Amino acid sequence: MVLEEAGLKGITKTFGEVEKTMNEAGFVRGGAWDYTKTSFDLKLSTAENDYYLRIRAHVVEGRLEKPQAVIQLENPVFYRHIFPHGLEEDDIPEELQGQIDQALTHVKEHLS
Repeated sequence: MVLEEAGLKGITKTFGEVEKTMNEAGFVRGGAWDYTKTSFDLKLSTAENDYYLRIRAHVVEGRLEKPQAVIQLENPVFYRHIFPHGLEEDDIPEELQGQIDQALTHVKEHLS
């Protein structure tokens, strides 16, 4: 599920600023990056499933891994993990909505 109303799309900051803020909000940047794009994932779980809130970003100036590189955020996407196949877009379970709102608010307030 693409969260178009999150208000993150188009936010442009340095990679160092974004990574610090994402880490504070509980997101991790895994191995899904190259020098022109990256993604930050927040793992969430219910009794039945694991989910991920993913925020992708692309480089507009410089190269990733350099704190001064400038990156631009895209709309967050909510996924359900389906073993062994991977991730599939899904609706947000009501019990996770508060955690998601809190994480997105933190990111938006610190990067806007």
